[in-house]
Amino acid sequence: MRYLLIVLLLVTPLSLASQERWSSAGPAGHAPIGVMGDHTHSAGEWMFAYVYQRQAMSGLRDGTGRVSTDEAWMHYRMVPLSMEMDMHMPHIMYAPNGRVTIMAMGMWMEHSMEVRMEDALMAGHGHGHQMDGHGDRSFHNMAHSLSGWADTEVSALVTLLDRNRQRIHLNLGVGLPTGSVTASDDRMVVEHSRMGYPMQLGSGSWEARPGATYLRQTDRVSWGAQGLSTFRLNENSEGWKRGTEGEFNGWAMLRGSDVVSPGLRIQARHWGDVSGADSALDPSVSPENDPSLQGGTRMDAFLALNFQVPSGALAGHRVALELGGPVVESLNGPQSSHDWTVNVGWEYSF
Repeated sequence: MRYLLIVLLLVTPLSLASQERWSSAGPAGHAPIGVMGDHTHSAGEWMFAYVYQRQAMSGLRDGTGRVSTDEAWMHYRMVPLSMEMDMHMPHIMYAPNGRVTIMAMGMWMEHSMEVRMEDALMAGHGHGHQMDGHGDRSFHNMAHSLSGWADTEVSALVTLLDRNRQRIHLNLGVGLPTGSVTASDDRMVVEHSRMGYPMQLGSGSWEARPGATYLRQTDRVSWGAQGLSTFRLNENSEGWKRGTEGEFNGWAMLRGSDVVSPGLRIQARHWGDVSGADSALDPSVSPENDPSLQGGTRMDAFLALNFQVPSGALAGHRVALELGGPVVESLNGPQSSHDWTVNVGWEYSF
């Protein structure tokens, strides 16, 4: 019976649905900018968008508890101190008909990480300016950085229900392995020059990214919920595979203004450890190199603002802002702990 209902929803023309449908009009018609694939489009409609995201991390966490740098240094030769990630995400959406919207999104990433590193890991064995508490290991702080294209997503958003100011659509995505998994730092000795798993730009695997989105509107509020998942389908060229990921977003935006809409979002994520291992990474050197220390769970809360130009030459343009940070975080650590995330975006539909 459940499968019959899904088939009927797919083949029933949308014109038979209630005329009081969910509407994307106004600044509350879109989710907070950190939610991707939240809405579909009318037949023949295009949307161009750009989202910038910055994430900042510092300190170490194992489970829900903090781990000091000195504690981690007792077990490793290189320990992460802080990390920043900048993500530039251009994407395009097009609706060939009223039921299906196609989306393609690329991602340019810039990673920067500061580490405490034993001098012996430096090519040429650079001279250290600090010693550990036992006086037998010299070290210094060093910054790693890299940039490049990450993985690409192509997806179809398929509407199942559109009536009574509610909308349900499927998010059917495929991840393309366009990001590098072999980034290295040639300032380090050759056998330890490969950067750890968190610093690699991509997964190197083909990915299935299924999900579903529910949207609901009242006279005062536009709200929604979305569940997404990522399944890596193969080991990459270096013999490893990122863990399965699950993500849930719930949000609410206030309606009533043609120009601005404030809102809230809660995001919960779980990601698994790496399976397999990169033979170029020695897990005894850094926790970033250990495939069993890459998973975790985190819940973040965000404040959001959506702006829209209602008329004139710039009609159809939207600008959005979002700022948030973790409420709960548990990591298979020691791992870098999350501090905050900011999202800024622009959208234009026509």
